[in-house]
Amino acid sequence: MRDNQIIETMTGLAEKLGLSIKFDEFDGRGGWCKLKGTEKIIINKRMMPKEQTRVLAQILARYPTEELAMPPRVRQLIDDAKEELPEKEEQQTESEAEGK
Repeated sequence: MRDNQIIETMTGLAEKLGLSIKFDEFDGRGGWCKLKGTEKIIINKRMMPKEQTRVLAQILARYPTEELAMPPRVRQLIDDAKEELPEKEEQQTESEAEGK
């Protein structure tokens, strides 16, 4: 699976989770924010595609993606990012998923 396909798939997953996503040019990598009650992802489009997928995977790792259909490569990237989450944040994510 090519990086651009992975980015497109992750963008679709983010939208299914109710996240607005935007690719723009700015200093920095980008990330997650909440603006006027809307959860948003902003990604620096000047970054290499591999770095964009890493940022997206790190953000999606904080959401309940277990029930969403996705290619195995995308699931692996998100699962790998989940393993990198601090334990406290991982527990909080699981609690939020149970509450939804």
